[in-house]
Amino acid sequence: MPEEPMLRVENLVKHYSINNGMRGRRHGAVLRALDGVSFQVAAGETLGLVGESGCGKSTLAQTLLRLVEPTSGHVYYRGKDVYSMSRKELKDFRKHAQVVFQDPFESLNPRKTIGQIIAEPWTIHRGLVPRAQWRSRAAELLELVGLRRDHIDRHPGQFSGGQRQRIGIARAVAVEPDLLICDEPVSALDVSVQAQILNVIQDIQREFGLGVIFISHDLGVVRHISDKIGVMYLGRMMEYGSESDVFERPRHPYTQALISAVPVSRSERETALPRRILAGDLPSPVNPPSGCRFRTRCWQAEAICAEREPALETHHADERTRVACHFPASSIALSTDLIPGP
Repeated sequence: MPEEPMLRVENLVKHYSINNGMRGRRHGAVLRALDGVSFQVAAGETLGLVGESGCGKSTLAQTLLRLVEPTSGHVYYRGKDVYSMSRKELKDFRKHAQVVFQDPFESLNPRKTIGQIIAEPWTIHRGLVPRAQWRSRAAELLELVGLRRDHIDRHPGQFSGGQRQRIGIARAVAVEPDLLICDEPVSALDVSVQAQILNVIQDIQREFGLGVIFISHDLGVVRHISDKIGVMYLGRMMEYGSESDVFERPRHPYTQALISAVPVSRSERETALPRRILAGDLPSPVNPPSGCRFRTRCWQAEAICAEREPALETHHADERTRVACHFPASSIALSTDLIPGP
């Protein structure tokens, strides 16, 4: 019997009813932020979730932690359904599942010292660290993320964006979690600082054996850090597989388009994907296209794509990658068609 993954997500749905502005009345429209998302994360593994803005990535992070209630679906943490947990069980789950937020300027209380910010989780999860040791443990965590111990009495306003994000990481791991959810943690930082923060996250992962969900719109960043990749579009998972399979043999047209837009070096151009320019704008999640949601921007869409939504599944017995497409690229096609012509 296969071992239960640390985190298992099954058919997660989150819809929002749209209010028409009149008190107590709704006009029937529904915003489909998540529409049946499934994946799993093992201990020590990093899942990268990528997609354009508005695809549901941040809603997914909030729903996983039950910061917002799902419309339907299940999230299992070590076999226990998060949505059936009691208040006490949910508090314990949130100790094991911590978040690193996107904006390091908004996620730290400017009135508190760095030591107080890192110690804040210990005021909620009592008994984890004896109060007499809070200061020394906070100083250790600062060193762990590459800051100095004597920073402990400073305030967030005295630090750069990259340093603030290190502080946010130190606060997240203060309760020794099993799972770290990183919601666009480097998108607000300079490119020169992004690699440093990614290295800190990877060092922390190795130190604590964490599972990581890394949410980003930057495929280059995700490829650097991830073991598995999930490609999202309008609340749905379009492709799901190992980092090497998804980046080297992308099956879904949307994945191909995203990867083809990633800048490559001159030496990589011969084997790079030909540039795919997506037609049109991203459809509204309030009124997504019928059938396949990507069909209105897809260069190979046919009648069936408007009639039936493709399931996320493997298409060959020896495959590991799952693709939600009626006409996924084959391995043979990828070996020839994706090499640019002269």
